[in-house]
Amino acid sequence: MNVLPKMLFLFQTLQIVDRVECFGKWQKDIMKFVWQGKKPRIKFKILTDAKERGGFALPDLRLYYEAASFCWMKDWFLLENTDVLDLEGFNNAFGWHAYLWYDKVKVHKLFKNHIVRKALFNVWIKYKDLLENKTPRWLSPMEAKASKILNMEGGWAKYCEIIERVGDNWKLKSLEKLKDKVRDWLHYAQIQETFKKDEKIGFQVEKSKLETELLEPKTKVLSRMYNLLLKWNTQDETVKSAMIKWAQDIGHNIMFEDWERLWTTGMKFTACTALKENIMKMIYRWYMTPVKLAEIYHLSDNKCWKCKEAEGTFFHLWWTCPKVKAFWEMIYNELKKVFKYTFHKKPEAFLLGIVGQRVSKKDRTFFLYATTAARILIAKYWKAQELPTLEEWHTQLMDYMELAEMTGRIRDLGEEAVEEDWKKFKDYLQKHYKLYEC
Repeated sequence: MNVLPKMLFLFQTLQIVDRVECFGKWQKDIMKFVWQGKKPRIKFKILTDAKERGGFALPDLRLYYEAASFCWMKDWFLLENTDVLDLEGFNNAFGWHAYLWYDKVKVHKLFKNHIVRKALFNVWIKYKDLLENKTPRWLSPMEAKASKILNMEGGWAKYCEIIERVGDNWKLKSLEKLKDKVRDWLHYAQIQETFKKDEKIGFQVEKSKLETELLEPKTKVLSRMYNLLLKWNTQDETVKSAMIKWAQDIGHNIMFEDWERLWTTGMKFTACTALKENIMKMIYRWYMTPVKLAEIYHLSDNKCWKCKEAEGTFFHLWWTCPKVKAFWEMIYNELKKVFKYTFHKKPEAFLLGIVGQRVSKKDRTFFLYATTAARILIAKYWKAQELPTLEEWHTQLMDYMELAEMTGRIRDLGEEAVEEDWKKFKDYLQKHYKLYEC
């Protein structure tokens, strides 16, 4: 929160990062701070991914730098701010689009001798094929073919203005239609030759991501480009390794829609950071187990800390251990008393909060509070042989429910839902245990 605004100011005012090795060093420093010098337990890509895709939204400085580069290059694409273009391209031999699309950098090497232009151009080349895999609509062959002079006029016609669709093919408009945009018949012939070459590549029919996220918007351009680059950078993490491990442990696949629902709305039942933290730790299997510690430190003992019999895998410690099973059975029985109906006891519901249709909609908020409180208690007794008692669960749940009632808000559900769950829990305690006097 403190560092990012300062870095963004630098990225947007001085685009002079030629060697990108500095980003790797900064990333290592950030990871040392996040993990307090210990070995990371979650991949950097997952940490930087957006929250709606199951990430932690940690800023990626390199992607922010590249997004800021595109904000700078926006003038190069649009060709509207002639004062800026003259200043930045004072020694250009060709039009800007000749460098951006027609590889005139190979002919005029002086273009990349400029410290700012070189840094920006390197970012463009990196993402060029992703952003524009066909001849773009914003490209101006007229400007690209023009010899660059100072105080060059603006208003260059782009492909979206000078070509038309004829059946399944594209055709350059006639000289008569373009008489206001071309100088003479020779100029028109030059554009026609360029059109024939670009036609082999094909033309962009719909608006590209570059147009919708960078060229058309007037506000929040940096955020739009960062989110676009982030999505591409983390696309190989769509099916995360933790999701695969959960499917192997549970014995069946969890639908991707259920994961998305968990990331987008499943954690909005509370404003309490401790509860959200536990959910994220469970999703990414953050807790160290005897099996993992034995692998890291080459230990001979990898047995469960509680039963001392089976291997202490993550799923065993959270679900299949006999002692843990008894604890979850106790929580399950108590929830049936509160809800006054029976529902299936599934690990994905109790450990991840993926409830589905197992619990009635009006009871889901309380179910999430109850199971998350139970998980936090298990985590407190992580390496101990004993497990929390029912009274401890009552106290822990009462604290979280009181917090929800005091804050008076549960996102997407409202204050009434909080009060209803709190009243239900108080009635349950008073009826069965006389622990709470209304």
